[in-house]
Amino acid sequence: MIPAGFSELEKAFHAHIGKSQKIQGSCSSYLLLFYAAECGVKSIWLKRRRLKKTDDIPEKEFYGHDLDKWCKELKIPASQLSSVYTQTPHFGLDGGSRYDIKDAHQVWRYGIKVKAQDEKNLVEWLNNLCNWIKENIR
Repeated sequence: MIPAGFSELEKAFHAHIGKSQKIQGSCSSYLLLFYAAECGVKSIWLKRRRLKKTDDIPEKEFYGHDLDKWCKELKIPASQLSSVYTQTPHFGLDGGSRYDIKDAHQVWRYGIKVKAQDEKNLVEWLNNLCNWIKENIR
């Protein structure tokens, strides 16, 4: 892992969210939205713990791409992220397999088709998370 500081993560959050909004409705925009959310929650987590870089995060507390665990760590109410779900949404592929949000970046990175309603729910949840981040990042 390449260490990143909270200010770098914050800048990446703003850059990714900005680019995502310019190309809405595509796998690339969803991928940038996912990475924006990931950078944002990590930046806030580091600041709250008074840590400078991601390599200062103890291994047992480093959740990688698992946005669900980062949100739980930050104690973000599920009701703030979704009006429909009481927990983090999962998603399905056309083949029937179900996955957690931590895997969403892979389907968008590789262009794998996600069930339409599931993708809509994931994008809404990610947008809500990014709105929460905007309110809490500084």
